[in-house]
Amino acid sequence: MSYEFHSLTWKEVVGLLGSDARAGLSPREARRRLLRMGPNRIVKHKRPGWFKLLLSQFTDPMVVTLMGATAISVFMGETIDAIVIFAIVLLNAMLGVVQEYKAEETLKALEVYSPSVCCVVRNGVRTHVNPEGVVPGDIVLLWPGVRVPADGRLTESRSLQVEESVLTGEPFPVSKNAEAVLPEATGISERSNMVYSGTLVTRGTGAMVVTATGMSTEIGQIARLLQTAQSQKTPLESRLESLSRVLLVTCLGICISLGVIGFLRGIPFHEIFLTAVSLAVAAIPEGLPATVTLCLALGVQSMAAKGAVVRKLEAIETLGSVTVICTDKTGTLTRNQMEIVEIGVPGPGGIQTVSRDRYKASRALVEHILEVGVLASDARHPPGDDPAVMEDPTEQAIVGGYMNLGCDPADLDDRYPRLDVRPFTPERRMMSVMVDTPGGPLICVKGATDTVIPLCIAQEAGGRTFRLGNTDVSAWEQWVSTRAAKGMRILAVAKKQLHRRLGQGGYTEEGLVLIGCLAMADPLRPEAASSVEHCKLAGIRPVLITGDHLKTAESIARETHILSRDGQGVTGEYLDNVPESMLGDAVEQYNVFARVSPAHKLKIVRALKKQGHIVAMTGDGINDGPALKEAAVGVAMGKTGSDIARESSSIVLLDDNFATIVKAVEQGRAIYDNIRKFIRYMLSCNLGEVITVGLAVLLGLPMPLTPIQILMMNLVTDGLPALALSMDPPDASIMKRPPRDPDESLFAGGLSWLILKRGTYVGVATLLMFIEALRIWDLPTASTMAFATLVTVQLVSAIDCRSETRSPLEIGIFSNKHLIGACALSWLMLLAVVQIPALGLFFDTVPLSGVQWLVIILVSVMPDIFRMAYHSKSR
Repeated sequence: MSYEFHSLTWKEVVGLLGSDARAGLSPREARRRLLRMGPNRIVKHKRPGWFKLLLSQFTDPMVVTLMGATAISVFMGETIDAIVIFAIVLLNAMLGVVQEYKAEETLKALEVYSPSVCCVVRNGVRTHVNPEGVVPGDIVLLWPGVRVPADGRLTESRSLQVEESVLTGEPFPVSKNAEAVLPEATGISERSNMVYSGTLVTRGTGAMVVTATGMSTEIGQIARLLQTAQSQKTPLESRLESLSRVLLVTCLGICISLGVIGFLRGIPFHEIFLTAVSLAVAAIPEGLPATVTLCLALGVQSMAAKGAVVRKLEAIETLGSVTVICTDKTGTLTRNQMEIVEIGVPGPGGIQTVSRDRYKASRALVEHILEVGVLASDARHPPGDDPAVMEDPTEQAIVGGYMNLGCDPADLDDRYPRLDVRPFTPERRMMSVMVDTPGGPLICVKGATDTVIPLCIAQEAGGRTFRLGNTDVSAWEQWVSTRAAKGMRILAVAKKQLHRRLGQGGYTEEGLVLIGCLAMADPLRPEAASSVEHCKLAGIRPVLITGDHLKTAESIARETHILSRDGQGVTGEYLDNVPESMLGDAVEQYNVFARVSPAHKLKIVRALKKQGHIVAMTGDGINDGPALKEAAVGVAMGKTGSDIARESSSIVLLDDNFATIVKAVEQGRAIYDNIRKFIRYMLSCNLGEVITVGLAVLLGLPMPLTPIQILMMNLVTDGLPALALSMDPPDASIMKRPPRDPDESLFAGGLSWLILKRGTYVGVATLLMFIEALRIWDLPTASTMAFATLVTVQLVSAIDCRSETRSPLEIGIFSNKHLIGACALSWLMLLAVVQIPALGLFFDTVPLSGVQWLVIILVSVMPDIFRMAYHSKSR
């Protein structure tokens, strides 16, 4: 039977688990339970061996096609070409194996959150044991610095506070109370009587009875989700896979068609086979995978310079097509550091509010309240000062505000020695410190406003004390309510001057003088709002998912314009209650989800994917891991991010800057555009080669091109301009258009027609050149002119492929210097192959005259001259 332990008293839980709160379990019973329940550890999913993974990489259609090209090259004696193509295939396969094994690192990172030793009570004796030996029913002792070894129900708590960011993503300690009994529907982040495996005790002491171990714990459930979360195939992978199938079918079709034609015409089998091989080689763009990989690698280099590390190459292109970005709040949109954003102090005409940028200008108003606030705190370091220091973030915010005035908290300790301390507890909801002053003992108090203000009888304004009346109390309640609605945390600060020294505890916390209130928040990053606006301009919908309170989430969402002024969010409890059939409508309707668990985050991402969205997920905590892995693109924070988040992600932001995501979107869109450009170029070139050879066979002409010439064009002459196209600068309007349809073909927008037009011209022009040259000169000269024409027309096509709507003159012929250089180098290589006799013997060419070269150049540039003239006349 399953129990909601937080809804039972600790005595009931201890009884249900057959334990004793004082004596714990006996060693014998602990061993028996360990045998039955198994060790308290994360079970790792068994993965296939590296050889099996390697073989699985060779099932991709493009890989099959390239392996066919390798076999063809070997058959024709082109060993070097075969080695190059096979090296490309093997490299891609090895990258796939490495990526599979990286998933194992994600689960290993969970071990960081397992303690090395823990203290349990067995037979009434405190015993240190290996955490793997902890079993349900064990009594575990807790103190500051202890990492909780398992899930448990508190049996004791003394000022106990626990940092639960491992589960909730919120880095601020939460107070615990063993005596609390909560409703069954209470979410994890609200269960003040429970502690969970992997969380960290920051203050106080306590004891717990273990309720769950190993994979049954909340962190174990995260591990299970990580194992079941499916990495989504990226749009680029899907499109290239479709292209591979088309090319594979095309190659088979060419070979079969030529075999039938040759058989009907009585052509010898050997000749038919060589012709079919030549056409198949012409149809396969051997350099395409290498060009795609290099294009993505250049994107990685560009992103690294902008503060992002790309762990999966395809992620950049995919990010350019996302329709939804699910963003965490803490550390992603905010700074992950609590700060005092407003200070309210009593004034002659009412409450005066001082914002943080006016502290120094209003020093006379705020110095005293901050001074008393520091005296009533244990912390002495500002936020972010030393990550190794475990201090309360709220108190650190007070220290930070005091230090912003140029004051040193250490001076206060020297001037006002402590006499007595009454610590904060969940029941008291306030902290009092009595210090020694020249005028006698001073009681400094800070705490919840609804606790401290009722204890005040007066308020201090301008060094003078005034009675605190009902009107004043109402004004303070309104001040507090306004800021609480914005998600701020508010503390009241008060004091009480004693005129004679009392013994420890010999004073009351009544009759206080209110000095003011401190409103604290984790402030937005300066660039967060503008980054969200840029996303919306690009047609991307931002969604806020956080473990924080709903009001806080809604406030942040309104500040960043994720949520409209009157918009509303929902909680994880809503997601639990909404029917599965209506979940899709819910994730489309709401842009803010608060108080969510790791399972909720995964549920949201999966629902969005079912709605047809390409989802990017940002996060930094362990709780974000499963959703980061499930999303098409997981974006982790590098500075504040956990190992789990980084290992589960596709992209890691080194600067934790949300604005970098916008740059990544632009880079992704530019990369996809460039992939279309060089696919257009390579396929139009290959189509021209197929038409040239195919028509020659159908017309009964001699072969115009040899296999070695075709391979040279595919791997060298075509390859260099294609690589240069991958470095083409982005279009100016790239971030003003909506994301691509996830189902959009690589050939959408008329690209197929452009490829067909250019490829047909390339093939027909080359064949006509061959026929005319064969009529005037001999076969070697005609073949060489056909080869030179084909290469030159292709190089001119590369410049034309930079835009689908504008001419080279409109976009600037020299705006991509890499392309001009690549075309020039390729043409010089062609010139060398044709004009140098030694190379001509290898590539089956003969030297050409100046007149012959002039004819080739005129034929190559003719269509582009006509097109530019037409566009000029149209304007």
